[in-house]
Amino acid sequence: MIRKKLKDKARKAAIKLLKMEFDAEHRDPAGRGVADPSAFDPDKIPKVVDGAGDTPGPNHKTEIGRPWVAAQLVGGVAPVFVDVRPAPELAQGLLPAALAMPGKRIQAHLDQLPPKNIRVTVYDQTGEQGAVQTAAWLREQGWTLARSLRGGFVEWIEHGEPVEAAAATEDGKTRVGDPTTLADGRAGWAIEVNGSDITVWLSTDEEIGPVQRDALSS
Repeated sequence: MIRKKLKDKARKAAIKLLKMEFDAEHRDPAGRGVADPSAFDPDKIPKVVDGAGDTPGPNHKTEIGRPWVAAQLVGGVAPVFVDVRPAPELAQGLLPAALAMPGKRIQAHLDQLPPKNIRVTVYDQTGEQGAVQTAAWLREQGWTLARSLRGGFVEWIEHGEPVEAAAATEDGKTRVGDPTTLADGRAGWAIEVNGSDITVWLSTDEEIGPVQRDALSS
């Protein structure tokens, strides 16, 4: 009894000295203290690729894995997504609220990015088609929390993660990713749609617009 009391006193003194009060709090294995334990839905836990459990986590310096990003999305703390796939692939849909930045478009639109202390996740189709390089470039520009999404869009949809449909014009005739032709004959793809206004990304990696949909060649 005396020995136990001495151990308890020594433990409390060490915790106070090292400021470890939070880490040393007693955890309730029954789950008491959770707002509503019955509301826990195990189906919302993202699956780990191959069951290996080695997907890059938030502390990785250059990448982040789909399970972590999906969990952040469910938790309402998702990063800002930047989609660097070629314009035609945008028609497949985008990650929630993603910015469409094909080619080097992002270099002309840094003003659309969040403050530099906010997390940014860059993705391409497979994780090996430009996202790694774009994330590295963003870190050089000061977005130190920019990371590339391992596995890209393909892995994301393979595991049934949420995807937003490509935005369409009011009349539904043109959506992001659709091929478009300007009145002067130049061809490209819609990369932004706002009402009847369309921003066109040409095959020469040049941005035109926004222009009215009825100004496009039919």
